[in-house]
Amino acid sequence: MEKKNVIELKENVVGAIRKEMKSSGATESYYNKITGGTGACESVNTAFVLADMPDIAFLSQTDQLQMESEVLEHNLPAVWTLGRSYRREPRAGDGRHLSEFALMEYEAKDMNLEGLTKYQQKLLDISMKVAIESPGMDVEHKKRLKKYLSKPAPVISYTDILEKLNEGGVSINWGDDFSSTIEEMVCLIYDGPVQVTHYPESIKFFNMYRTDRESLAQGISIDQCNEHRWTVDCVDFLLPFAGESFGASRREEDYKTLVTKLVESTMFEQMVDIRKKYEGHKYNDEESLHNAALEPFKCYLELFNPEKHPDRTSVTRSGFGLGMGRLVQFLLGRTEIVVF
Repeated sequence: MEKKNVIELKENVVGAIRKEMKSSGATESYYNKITGGTGACESVNTAFVLADMPDIAFLSQTDQLQMESEVLEHNLPAVWTLGRSYRREPRAGDGRHLSEFALMEYEAKDMNLEGLTKYQQKLLDISMKVAIESPGMDVEHKKRLKKYLSKPAPVISYTDILEKLNEGGVSINWGDDFSSTIEEMVCLIYDGPVQVTHYPESIKFFNMYRTDRESLAQGISIDQCNEHRWTVDCVDFLLPFAGESFGASRREEDYKTLVTKLVESTMFEQMVDIRKKYEGHKYNDEESLHNAALEPFKCYLELFNPEKHPDRTSVTRSGFGLGMGRLVQFLLGRTEIVVF
């Protein structure tokens, strides 16, 4: 496909998504890309640190927590955004990863994991229809997209896929994240896109909804998480050629659980270490350092404090982030991620 056609395809995909969002009642919103910490994903080690600011800051990787805040504070049914995500990605240039890319994000009230998987499938179908109608599309790949469009992607749990892989001789332990090679195997096994649900809690973002509701407020280690095989209500949408393109979950509702999971997460430990490295001279003890790392999250956490907001003790919410470069890579059937 000529470069001009690729540019037009990207424009048309965004246009189709924007049309769908408008018709579904989702509000388009915009966010700052410099954050005090709430814009980091699971691994803070991939965040760009802005150490020359008055206070330590980061280039944002996600607007998720800000979007959740808008949904709750302004009683919006859903919000979405198309912004930039910045990753100090050591694998940038390998055909799968970029240091900066367009990230489409969505947050909605009254949506559980099942509703999330259905909506992700709808957006993928919309995007595939745009690609099929695009000029210059490879004929064989167009046939492939039509095949994917003819049936919804299977929705299968991480544990079930792990067992299938192990039965086939692939060595992977419960609690391991899927590498790009494993993601390719999964798409090959199921002959197309796959939605993988219920990953281990130990490898996911702190505010994902813990599936086991009997152990909400317990402080637990990663080893204990994996020993009990605790999972979260999440789903990664794996696409042929591109791998994980949608990363999504139901969001945690319990205040104590959110606080506990945040302060015991590897992500939070990394944030404390970064502040210690760049600003250690500002703090007299470990407690003050810990509190400084927690400060950027307090506004978000207080959204769920039952003493302040008793009406939010059980607000069902879900959302996702969609890497647009990987989506278009899949739509084009390319081995290299598309700069978007």
